[in-house]
Amino acid sequence: MGNRVLIRFLLALIISLSVFDAEARKKKTPVVQKLSGVVQSCHDGDTCRVKLDNETISVRFAGIDTPEIKQKFGVQAKNFTEGLLKGKTVDLECDGTSFNRITCIVFQAGININAEIVRKGWAFESVKYSKGKYSAALAEAKDKKLGIWKEADVVSPYCFRKSKSGRCKKNPSYMP
Repeated sequence: MGNRVLIRFLLALIISLSVFDAEARKKKTPVVQKLSGVVQSCHDGDTCRVKLDNETISVRFAGIDTPEIKQKFGVQAKNFTEGLLKGKTVDLECDGTSFNRITCIVFQAGININAEIVRKGWAFESVKYSKGKYSAALAEAKDKKLGIWKEADVVSPYCFRKSKSGRCKKNPSYMP
């Protein structure tokens, strides 16, 4: 990812935080940076490379978690996301970073793509980060048995990464 873009994003975030009033800080109001660019490729179902002007950044879709590439349905989730977005202009509402990726809600033609990925059955909701924003979309995908929900015993990406976790041993579909 363009380190300059990440540094600029972090500086803008710091500056924005410093100008928020004390009440907003008490409420932990997220600072949202709006960006636009063209999707070049997707690493997996919830991380894509987006070209902004002269730099390319890595964007992590906020509030959702898709199967890892080496996990069952990982390639299908990647192909779904890339099929929706590759070569298209996206609008990003970004509010943080995760492992050198900027975390964003991704919009294409006014559609919340994060929600669409969940609605079509290719992602879990990370309630810790989404605050329940995608719960209805997740329920719809499960009810219709779409994407990863075609199967009864779905292992969450979190448990795939942390298989030794006690919570995951008890419930392989656990998501924090």
